[in-house]
Amino acid sequence: MKKYFFALLTGLVLLPLSFADYNRFNIPDSSEIRSEIKGEWFDQDLEAIQMNNIQVRENLTGEKFQVSLEEDDRTFFVYVSPKVAVKIEVHDSKGVKVVEEDSYPINAYGTWVYARKKSDMKPLFIRLYVSKNTDVFIEFRPHKNVTVADFIVYNSFAVQGVPVGLPFEKLLTASISDIYSLTKKSLPWNLIDTQSFDPSDKKYMISVLEKMQNDIADEDDAMFDEHGKLVSIKDGTPHIVSEKNKDKKITLSSCGYVKWVVDGLIDPLASSYLKRGPLIETTVEYADTGFQKTLNNSFSTYFSLDWTRNLAAAALSVRSKKTYLYKDAGVDVNIEPFTSVFTKEGFKNSAGYILNTGYQPEYMRSILYVLAVTEPGYFYLGAIRQTDTRQSPEIKVFNDAAVIIPYIDSDGIFKIDVFFEGKKYRWNDFERFLTGAKNCFVHLTRVKASRVFVPQGFEVSKPETVEND
Repeated sequence: MKKYFFALLTGLVLLPLSFADYNRFNIPDSSEIRSEIKGEWFDQDLEAIQMNNIQVRENLTGEKFQVSLEEDDRTFFVYVSPKVAVKIEVHDSKGVKVVEEDSYPINAYGTWVYARKKSDMKPLFIRLYVSKNTDVFIEFRPHKNVTVADFIVYNSFAVQGVPVGLPFEKLLTASISDIYSLTKKSLPWNLIDTQSFDPSDKKYMISVLEKMQNDIADEDDAMFDEHGKLVSIKDGTPHIVSEKNKDKKITLSSCGYVKWVVDGLIDPLASSYLKRGPLIETTVEYADTGFQKTLNNSFSTYFSLDWTRNLAAAALSVRSKKTYLYKDAGVDVNIEPFTSVFTKEGFKNSAGYILNTGYQPEYMRSILYVLAVTEPGYFYLGAIRQTDTRQSPEIKVFNDAAVIIPYIDSDGIFKIDVFFEGKKYRWNDFERFLTGAKNCFVHLTRVKASRVFVPQGFEVSKPETVEND
C-alpha cells in the first residue's frame, strides 16, 4: 500500500486537543476546509490528486487539519484529519522523559475520509469518525439516486442503508451540525454521547480486584458461604484446599469468585454474605422427560447461568431493599442493537441474544460497547457455556463464570476489563479464550457498580471508599 501521510507507531496514546464547539458532541469539524479543497482534492482524478503535496490547513477557529492521500490496489482515499498531540517517551543520557508531538492520524476523532474507485473514479463512501474509539464511525454511500448511511460499532451495524436527505455531493462539504440535524432521528447518535460519564465506581472496583488477584487461587467447587467459610458449591460441606494452593489467601472456583465479588457489594449494606441455597435455584424451564431431564438429574447443565442470574437478583434485592426472585428482577441482558455484522466472509445477520444461551463471543465487544454507553452504572456477570468434553461433544454446559466490566474512561475511550478465576484479562485475551472453545456462548446479567465495595479479605482504606476520583 502506497502511503502519503505520517504513520504513527502502534501503541502510542493519542490525546485530543481542544476543539471548537461546532456541535453538541464537540466533533472536530473541517467543513470550511473541505469546501476550500473540494476542487483540488475531491473533484480531480487520481493522477491529478497524486501531484498534490500534503497540506495543513486551519479552520475559522484556528484548529489544524491535514489533507493527505492513501491508496491501495483498487481504491484511493482522501483524508482530512485533525491535529492531535501524541505522547512519546524519549530516552537519553539523563533518563526517560515524555514529550508531546503534533500528528494527524487518519482515524482520529473527527477525521473525514473520501473513498473512490481507481477504475472509474466513482465515489464509494464518505467515512466520518464520530467517536474517540476508532471502531465507531458513520459511512455515507451513494445508492442509486439517493445517499444512504451506515452506523458501525466494532464491525456491527447499528443501522444499515438509512436514507439521508442530502445528495452525496453535498455531503463532501457538509458540517457536522448539518449532518446531525438531518440524521438525528434516523442514526443512533446516543451511542457516541459519552461526555458526561463518570467511570469512578467501576474503576474503584477494578482497582480492588487488581490488588487482590495475586492472593486468589482457582480451585473447583470452592465458595464462601454466608458466614465467610470455605465450602463446596455442590453440597455445602467444608472445602479442603489442595496442597498446591495452601499458600494463597483465598481459594475459589470461577463461580465462587463472582459470588465473592457480589458479596463485596452486599456485605456493606446487609452485614452478611449470600447463602448458597437460593443461588442454585433453577431459572430454566425444560421438559420433565427426555434427554435434558436425564442430564439434569445427574448434574446441572445450567449451573453458572442459574448462579449468575440469582446473584444479580440478590444484589438488586439488597440495593432496593425489596426481595426480587430472578424471574421478576429483569437482570438478564437481552438487547439486540445490531442488524448485521461484517466478517471475513462478508455481511452476516447478527446472531443477537438467544434465550437461556446468551451471545456469541465474537459479537460481544460491540454489545459491551453499547452497554457501556447505555448502562454506564452497571457491570456484568458472564455465565460461560461450553462443550463438556468430559461427557459428550453433544452436551453444552454452563460451568464457569466471569466478572465483565465495560466502561468509557475519562478520555472517552471504551475499555473492557474481565476478571476470571481471580485474574484480570483484557478483552482481546479473554475473547481468544472464549473463541477457542467450540460452540461457546456468554450470558450476561447486570449488577450495579459501587464504590461501597468490600470483598472478603480486602483491607479497607477508608478515604478510598468515600472519596470520588
